[in-house]
Amino acid sequence: MKKCITPYKCHLFVCTNSRKGEQKSCGDEGTPDLKAAIKAEIKNRGWKGIVRVSTSGCLGVCESGPNIMIYPQKVLLSGVTRNDLPDIIAKVEEIVNVESLNVER
Repeated sequence: MKKCITPYKCHLFVCTNSRKGEQKSCGDEGTPDLKAAIKAEIKNRGWKGIVRVSTSGCLGVCESGPNIMIYPQKVLLSGVTRNDLPDIIAKVEEIVNVESLNVER
């Protein structure tokens, strides 16, 4: 095993777990499309390589979903929809800007 420091200022885990309507789940409520929209916006803003967006399985809080976790900042966004995209990107921008200030000091 090799231990490394991540190159990312933040990493978004978008739950896309689908239970095919048998029980509430993030993937059944549009998160695959939301993940694609987040990735596109990250790329458009030039943050590719410093912000990572990954598919996640169940995050364990299905009843409050759809859910996105942001690490290492320990942020859980619940009940997200496509309409929340501007707020999600604003949170990521805040993290990127704060992390940049910390690196420059």
